[in-house]
Amino acid sequence: MCRFIETILVKNNKLENIDYHNFRLNKSRYDFFKLSDILKIENEISVPDELNKNEIYRCRIIYSDVIESYEFIPYIKKEIKTLQLVISNTIEYNYKYENRSCIELLKKDIDADDILILKNGLITDTSIANIVFRKNDDWFTPRIPLLKGTQRAKLIDEGKIKPIDIAVKDIHAFDAFVTINALRPFCEMESLSCDFINM
Repeated sequence: MCRFIETILVKNNKLENIDYHNFRLNKSRYDFFKLSDILKIENEISVPDELNKNEIYRCRIIYSDVIESYEFIPYIKKEIKTLQLVISNTIEYNYKYENRSCIELLKKDIDADDILILKNGLITDTSIANIVFRKNDDWFTPRIPLLKGTQRAKLIDEGKIKPIDIAVKDIHAFDAFVTINALRPFCEMESLSCDFINM
């Protein structure tokens, strides 16, 4: 049976961005198992009272048609300062599968903190995050990512970032980039020069 994961940021003992995680979990359950009942993660799991409210945790959920397991892990942010462009026109990861071998294979022998995946001539994602580029004071993200992240969806709905097609030749037309995912909220102060993307 196919299994999926959701990774949720826990701050002050609260599950963050929960509506977007619920949407993705239930979409996967419907698409793969034709289940139309709506699971609400916050009703299925509970944040332990003993978690330190001054620390940030990641809640890692494994599910198929039902939530099979979950755990709370202290979050240590991975620094991503350099990206290496890799090409894969066959990679598919439009659902958050537990099995990430297709992505991990692309990371072999790289000389950077992470990869930036090019598919069919367009920029998609890094191995663990969506990417957002700045031009002047506006922010743009690839229109067709590998995975539609929850943080990305929230920022698009709020009008803070705009999805567009981005080819390799377009990268250096941007001023900077940031990487975002459920555990890496959008922060302009963490933006990096596009010179740190190895072509």
